[in-house]
Amino acid sequence: MTALALLAALLLASPQESDLLEQARTALGRFEGAGPLQLAGRGSALALGLEGELTLALSSLGELALEVRSELPQARGFDGTRSWKRDHTGLARHVALEEAERTQVLAWVLSGHWLEAPELTRTASGPSELRLALTGTPFAARLALDPGTHLPRELVQLDTLSDRSWSLSDFRPVAGRKLPHRFVERHEGEEERYELTTLAPVARDPGAFRAPLAPPDDFELDLDAPAELAVGRLSSGHLFVEAEVEGESIGVFLFDTGAGINVIDRRLADELFLETLGSTVGEGVVGTTTSSFRRGTSFRLGPLTLTRPIFGDLDLGFAQSSSGPRVAGIVGHDVLARCVVEFEPATPRIVLHDPARFTLQGATWQPLALQDDLPCVRARFEGEREGLFRLDTGATGTVTFHTPAVEALKLLEGRKLTPTRSGGVGGTAEAALGTLAWFELAGRRFDSPEVVFSRTKDGAFADAYTTGNLGQTFLRPFRIVLDLAHERIAFVPLAR
Repeated sequence: MTALALLAALLLASPQESDLLEQARTALGRFEGAGPLQLAGRGSALALGLEGELTLALSSLGELALEVRSELPQARGFDGTRSWKRDHTGLARHVALEEAERTQVLAWVLSGHWLEAPELTRTASGPSELRLALTGTPFAARLALDPGTHLPRELVQLDTLSDRSWSLSDFRPVAGRKLPHRFVERHEGEEERYELTTLAPVARDPGAFRAPLAPPDDFELDLDAPAELAVGRLSSGHLFVEAEVEGESIGVFLFDTGAGINVIDRRLADELFLETLGSTVGEGVVGTTTSSFRRGTSFRLGPLTLTRPIFGDLDLGFAQSSSGPRVAGIVGHDVLARCVVEFEPATPRIVLHDPARFTLQGATWQPLALQDDLPCVRARFEGEREGLFRLDTGATGTVTFHTPAVEALKLLEGRKLTPTRSGGVGGTAEAALGTLAWFELAGRRFDSPEVVFSRTKDGAFADAYTTGNLGQTFLRPFRIVLDLAHERIAFVPLAR
């Protein structure tokens, strides 16, 4: 067979995206009626390792509201413009970056809106596969169609180095369109299962898809208590504060803006007989780790008291030193999101403020983004480049550039490098140490800083949505004010 004949045969054997889309449209059908249609359903779920009751709202416009009621309740949705979530502590907010786009595309696949959404490009990537890409973002996924029914069978996220996919099954006709009544989300070996027993049209209520942004009622701020915390520094450079769990002072807690949840040492949780609930996969610096949730009755940090607090449990032996205090846990997002937090890594100094009464002085607010509950800010660096960087007081160096940015920007080329390793929760991985011409944060330029270039293919340092991870060294010239509830941050320059 000649090369031309072989090419023609391959083209005839491979369906074009128009053919696959038409097959999927025919298989799924169309919603009845001319106006927007809203659906409501109920069923059961297994989420965060616990059985729970599932409620689901969908619309023909691709909106979503999914809620699981269990001992660790949670909800997420897409209102047609923005994605949102309410976590297991009751804290609700809009989400951004990968977390937002993942929810948006899932909403479209569950409702069939992926067939019509103008923001989504659809191209054939195999005999029964389509590549879905969200315009203007890194998000891409492979949608596999069943070869026999042409119904969606599996959605696999492509733009991330973590393993995340959704399987879809039990399609039943609802108001003219076949919709999945069972879907399973898989991430790093963990499964969350959702099964609908009912799904039917209801009266249109756009409010059903709006974010439930009322603040949680699980904390108190004592305005008569000192707002400033007692802060220390371990020999490793990590900042720590003193806190009480169940009314006891059991050790110190690391202050870590790079922690998406409050953490307690697993052995201490057992000693305090904290209730064990479900499980989750936590993403560490270069890998993942599985932890259980532990629930107590109280957690007090300075003026802040959390009632019925939820912790992730980890073996924190890696953070212990022979001469330092016992590390009992990590203060992370659960505290930071309930206060305005003012801190100076160089001093060190940490102050917790009431968001309703705080007034910023000496600076102006700038927006920040939250990627999986971690604050991210914009910074500039050599080559007049700009990127989004995670703010991480749990890192003591300058900046670690994430693997996707290192590769896309060719940051290793023409640079003298020294092999090193980066690590934390999840282990260690190969990296390279080198000198950057300059790095600029909040108007402060650092000339010729030594930085780390990640080479890991797993964990937080493999994130494609952020350029890198900012450590304490680049934060030391500032008093930093975090107001996560309003998605903003301020950098106040300190006297040199």
